[in-house]
Amino acid sequence: MQRDWVEYFRAPNSSKSSSLVLYYAGREKCLPGHQFGPAVRAQYLLHFILSGKGTFHSGNKTYSLAKNQVFMIKPGENTYYFADRDDPWEYMWFAFDGSEVVTILQNCGLLGDDPVSSYTLDDTLIAAFQDTITQMEMKTENEYMLLGNLYHIFGHLSRNRYADDAAISSICLQHALNFIRNNYRNDIHVQDIARYAQVERSYLYRLFINEFHESPKQYLIQHRLRAATDMLTHSEMNIAEIAYACGFNDPSAFCRYFRERTGFTPKRYRTIDGDRTLSYVSDEKQC
Repeated sequence: MQRDWVEYFRAPNSSKSSSLVLYYAGREKCLPGHQFGPAVRAQYLLHFILSGKGTFHSGNKTYSLAKNQVFMIKPGENTYYFADRDDPWEYMWFAFDGSEVVTILQNCGLLGDDPVSSYTLDDTLIAAFQDTITQMEMKTENEYMLLGNLYHIFGHLSRNRYADDAAISSICLQHALNFIRNNYRNDIHVQDIARYAQVERSYLYRLFINEFHESPKQYLIQHRLRAATDMLTHSEMNIAEIAYACGFNDPSAFCRYFRERTGFTPKRYRTIDGDRTLSYVSDEKQC
């Protein structure tokens, strides 16, 4: 069995721009167990896994990778990687550098402690890679077309990163909502919600403002008031009991919040609700 691979280098002194420079690019369907390295690179190098599996070693960390993942090698890093013996990977790669690279990689989420990211494989990404390789193979590379292809590839990574961020935000928000629904009866605070969702209070605040246009504290109060409204309609508990049952430590504060939300005191709301005419002696001295 022979290796199925191709790699091409830029023509020397062909760069018109130092903001982003392509040095070489290639594609390979590896043989089982094929290994590269240990090696140190002079430029940044990105590998996009098209299929199969393999292992990437960087520093003291080892990553088991598969289809639709990308791994990055930084200049000066000692790395090596090898294909799985049962399901060897196929990948595309390109080496690059330039004054804009740090900003670009930050926007793609590739400059943290983890040099691995995910991407969505589509025809436009493959076409950008293939056009780059073809231009270099035919020695017809055009600086602006190559840069266009590179920016398209980075744009693809950036789009996936923000999609991932949106998914993470959605998960954090759902954890926060579940915590509120399961614990609103207890003496919980915003910090408790943030701790459960594993986010900072400021980040939790932004999530709620973006989604509900109210703070986590406001949302918690509103959730408690909705529960209280249901109790006023369907139970015979007195006002103080309902306040405590919904997580309010102070019945007078509960009455104030309830009136601000509905325009009625809890007692008046219970009296006029539907066709029910409920009047409780025990409520007479309550709000």
